[in-house]
Amino acid sequence: MEETGWRPIGEPEHIGTFQPLPGIIDSPVDAYLWRTAEKIGEPTDGEEAARIEWIPVDRVLDLVRRGEVLGSGAIIPLLYYLASRNTGTSGTR
Repeated sequence: MEETGWRPIGEPEHIGTFQPLPGIIDSPVDAYLWRTAEKIGEPTDGEEAARIEWIPVDRVLDLVRRGEVLGSGAIIPLLYYLASRNTGTSGTR
């Protein structure tokens, strides 16, 4: 996460596992959530993402629906997180 200027603190919470390209590549991706982070500086890699910004959690689903969040590697963990907030559960192994 250093390219964002933030570093996660503590133990992550596993929120789910998914296959981004089933039938093409067998490459499961585990999604983790850290609830605490510390600012370590400014973003270091401008080419890693088109834009880095804080947004309210309540806007995430709308941004996904409008196609403003790209790639299954970003979309699926965000949806896992939103689902866990609505049900009060999180992923387990």
